[in-house]
Amino acid sequence: MLNAEIIQIEEIEKEETEYEMKEGMKSKLLEEAALERGINVNRLSFDTMILTLEGKELLFCDMNGPLSSAAMMRIVDDKYQARSLIKRERVSVPASTYLRIFEREEIKTFANEIGYPIVLKPNNLSRGQGVYTNIESDASLAYHLDKISELVGDDCERILIEKQFIGDDYRFFVVDGKVLAATKRARANVVGDGVHTVLQLIQAKNEQRALDRDLSHYLIPTERSKLGRLYREGRTLETVPDEGEQIIIRDESNIASGGEGIDYTDIVHDQFNEIAVKAIQSIPGFHYGGVDVIAENITHEPSENNYVVTEVEFSPGALSMFPWEGRPIDMTNPILDFYLKNLDKL
Repeated sequence: MLNAEIIQIEEIEKEETEYEMKEGMKSKLLEEAALERGINVNRLSFDTMILTLEGKELLFCDMNGPLSSAAMMRIVDDKYQARSLIKRERVSVPASTYLRIFEREEIKTFANEIGYPIVLKPNNLSRGQGVYTNIESDASLAYHLDKISELVGDDCERILIEKQFIGDDYRFFVVDGKVLAATKRARANVVGDGVHTVLQLIQAKNEQRALDRDLSHYLIPTERSKLGRLYREGRTLETVPDEGEQIIIRDESNIASGGEGIDYTDIVHDQFNEIAVKAIQSIPGFHYGGVDVIAENITHEPSENNYVVTEVEFSPGALSMFPWEGRPIDMTNPILDFYLKNLDKL
């Protein structure tokens, strides 16, 4: 598969079924699970449908139903507010604040107070857009604020400034007080064979990703502007890694940035599961969702200093259902079971 005729990433055609072009992936997965159980589904739009559970019609958007309120979504999507609630449960969160893009001096002052490196995160973008990590100086901060300003287009928008925690990124999926899946979100990477360049290894990996129903939408980019870590560490797309050498290509760890899920469900330390459940339950009425944790190693016992909960996710992607390594873990049927269990509350 490794040859000069493999086309560049921007030219690779995404393999999508006709259904998935019309309907969102999360919504489609829930629809499929419902139909398999004989549940009536009335599709309304790209991400919205009505499921009829035991004669009761319930409106869903993606995998979120009537017990997932708009007020809850607003709090969860506000990372700073959500962290303030999580912190009340004595769960570690990064030092952070919200400031508007034009408040350059205040941002710089806060960055120096908490100490570099820091992370910048826009408040109104998703899938890792505009998230900048490893900012280690005032000059780098100014440069990345300019980039966010250009991307967001409105300097009155707020951004999150937080202390960077060094570790691996994990996503927990919690339903009704129980962790159903724990997945490491590995950063985009390739493993050398001593023969092929980084570019060729990316292209070969993208051929594998293109065969996956979910990962086919999120191939590893090859534009230099998106490969900050690769070049920062002194490598290029023409570098030939040694056999067995792993090369981390990007700082971002989400799937949309070319990352990959590795199942840790059966080996995660029980106390990390407890932390994930606490994070979800810290939001009043929040029954199921994702919890993002950065930790040195979630198979070891957590301490005050070896992890942080960075955010909770109102509508997490189907990460555990399409792992790069490990067993797939269903998200849809536990959600249907939760609503069937709680029909009397609707």
